[in-house]
Amino acid sequence: RDFRWTVPGRFNIGVAVADRWAAEDPDRTALFDYRADGAPDRLSFSELASKSNAFANALRSRGIRRGDRVALLLPQSFETVIAHLAIYKLGAIAVPLSAAFGSDALEVRLRGSEPRAVLGERESLERVTALGFEGVLIDVDNDLERLLADASPHFTAAATTPDTPALLVYTSGTTG
Repeated sequence: RDFRWTVPGRFNIGVAVADRWAAEDPDRTALFDYRADGAPDRLSFSELASKSNAFANALRSRGIRRGDRVALLLPQSFETVIAHLAIYKLGAIAVPLSAAFGSDALEVRLRGSEPRAVLGERESLERVTALGFEGVLIDVDNDLERLLADASPHFTAAATTPDTPALLVYTSGTTG
């Protein structure tokens, strides 16, 4: 009964998740995983902050603006986290979609969310193109590293509030 949320007037998820931690302890591990060959892989908070900043700049250079929806057809990966944070920093809205969706389910979600861009692996993007999507397509396997290398790692995040839309989630549809 005594608990109260302390909600700031300005809040950006991308800054809270990456930049704030990077300022406090830049070398602290933010993400940890194992590569396909079994070798460990890690990303520090400073790397996460700079990569998400660079990707926010890259998205902005492709015409993505505050309030735009950006669909993500990506598996769980470092790239997915970087993309989410970049979208939040822009003040855009992330729309995570499963690569396992069939054409009908994918089409319904793309039509309903009206994304300005779709991020995905080549095969997923081919399916999106076959459905008639005409927005920005970013192939994370072939384009992401170049986009990150060409963009500044410095970005001023959008001044979002706790009420600013950031994430649009569709159910799997298993209940009909």
